[in-house]
Amino acid sequence: MAARANEPPSFEHIRTRSRVLRTTAVVLFMIMVSRLGWLQIVRGTDYRKLSKDNYVQVSTVRAPRGLILDRNGEVLAENRAALSVILNRSIARDDEEAADVLSELLELDREFVAEKLADASTNYYGGTVLIDDVDLLDDRDFARISRLVEQRSRLKGIKVVETAARRYPEGTLATHAIGYVGEISDAELADMEASGYRPGSIVGKSGIEKRYEHYLNGRNGQEYWVYDASGRELYEFQLEPRVDAKPGHNFVLTIDAPAQRRAEEALAEFRAGAIVAIEPSTGEVLVMASHPSPDPNALVDGLSEVEWSELSGSPTHPLINRAIQAAYPPASTFKLITAAAGLQTGDVRPRREQVICKGAFKYGIRTFRCWRAEGHGLVDLMKGIVESCDVFFYQLGARLGVEKLMTWTARAGLGRKTGIEIVGEVRGNVPTPDWYDRRYGEGKWSRGVVINLAIGQGELLVTPIQAACLACAIANEGRVMTPHLFKQVQTYSGTVVGSARRSVAYDLPFAADDIAFLKRAMVNVVEAPNGTGKQARVPGIEVGGKTGTAQNPHGEDHAWFVSFAPADDPQIAIAVLVENAGSGGAIAAPIAREVTKAYLRIEDEPPPVAPRRQEIEPAGADSDEAGPEAAGPNEADADETGDGGGEPEGTEREGTDALAPDGAGTD
Repeated sequence: MAARANEPPSFEHIRTRSRVLRTTAVVLFMIMVSRLGWLQIVRGTDYRKLSKDNYVQVSTVRAPRGLILDRNGEVLAENRAALSVILNRSIARDDEEAADVLSELLELDREFVAEKLADASTNYYGGTVLIDDVDLLDDRDFARISRLVEQRSRLKGIKVVETAARRYPEGTLATHAIGYVGEISDAELADMEASGYRPGSIVGKSGIEKRYEHYLNGRNGQEYWVYDASGRELYEFQLEPRVDAKPGHNFVLTIDAPAQRRAEEALAEFRAGAIVAIEPSTGEVLVMASHPSPDPNALVDGLSEVEWSELSGSPTHPLINRAIQAAYPPASTFKLITAAAGLQTGDVRPRREQVICKGAFKYGIRTFRCWRAEGHGLVDLMKGIVESCDVFFYQLGARLGVEKLMTWTARAGLGRKTGIEIVGEVRGNVPTPDWYDRRYGEGKWSRGVVINLAIGQGELLVTPIQAACLACAIANEGRVMTPHLFKQVQTYSGTVVGSARRSVAYDLPFAADDIAFLKRAMVNVVEAPNGTGKQARVPGIEVGGKTGTAQNPHGEDHAWFVSFAPADDPQIAIAVLVENAGSGGAIAAPIAREVTKAYLRIEDEPPPVAPRRQEIEPAGADSDEAGPEAAGPNEADADETGDGGGEPEGTEREGTDALAPDGAGTD
């Protein structure tokens, strides 16, 4: 019989339902426990970080860069207090609205601000820099920051922090050697992110600042701050230990600031030029001046597009370090190499070889003229160097030929990089026969090019630092030490942790007697009565030197002078190159003299004090002892000094009107 509809379920049915419910409850409980275990144990650390990030954010504390000092401890690059506007990641912030407000308050391009806000939204390493190096002494910067602070309550995740900004107290002094800093670029970040660099980091862009970035850059610190739900900063989070910023190492250069300053003052009188001075025995670069040069402080602050366009497009090319990045015909300074090559090959002998200079030399169908139109008379090798006779070296070059002369030139260190540690050095050019074949076609160039090459003209090109190394080699008995700007690295407190190691770059391939002859000849160039480098004389010491005047097809000649001093114990070797200035003896030699005096700390003697003139006795006094009226001071000066006008005796003259049509140089 069928059960009735209202019959209660059996006990067995109730037990079955109970077991199902219990099993379901147990399964649900196990699932819940497993999930809680997954969330709290397996993913607990991640979720705690996400939770903390909702109210705690990290703030990067920029480390001060190390100082840059000259060899005597004078500060060339330091840090100053400045402000930066930082964008922290803020989940609650409306970036579109923030871009509108910030661009208006800070007078910035809206697209630029929007890009920075987008970077900040994904930057988990710390803040993104919106404005760096705010100078409160600048009225515009002060007004912008004031407006921002006033509106800070409505801006989420915006922070104004104190930072250390780079400052170059000497302005343009040694700009090309020191370099400058700026915000890291995308390309630089791709290479340097693994080393801890982040968007907005400040890095060296050129010179020592770039080459020794790993020493100068410090270790950034970190602070943790609590933010409210609106993204406003409340207080520092104490449960996370803050990491203090560690300053970078101080960097001591080999540069001598007084000599560098004097070199740049001298170059400032001309359109452009370069000076390099090196200590021959160590390779330490004492002076590296390139004129004109940009103001590194302006580059750090940032230039507008118009300002950058004007700087990079300037016809004087201030961004080029002429000391290592520009090459010029060496003019008569190269006669030292031609002479050495002739001595080494036996094509010339110091005392037995003499030629007659009548002011010109005919080679084939061409006539090559000497810088002295009336000629030098009977000339041997010593006189040829001392008086810089072109005719003598024309004939020596013809004997040597292009291949032989250029082979010895390359072996003497020209046409190669010196090894200076900053980037951008060029090789110059040593034109071999193969080089001429590639340029003009095999056999389609005149062998007469050697006439120009023998006096440092034509396609031969050297950099000022190569010329300085040549002077070092002759002063240092043929050995050239690798030139370098690094002297010491110190902790920020001044403890020395590393020093430069000397290394030999190369040795001249010439016999010791021949190098000694060149050294004597260079001393005579300056000290002998008939020398072309008289204006490089320094009272109390002997100076060796060689003048040069390089023909420039685009304007006035370039003035060259290489030297070393003191001759008996060389402490400084110098190369001076002044563009479009004229004679090397009249222009470059006096500059080398002043740089030498500045480095050796030789002061000018004060002018003699004239005896006080006797007062004329009043009328009526006894005048029997009175002699004739004394000559005035102008007359006396004329008697002592002789002819005060015209070109100084022994200097090289500009001889552009005496140039041969093929472009032979003058000296």
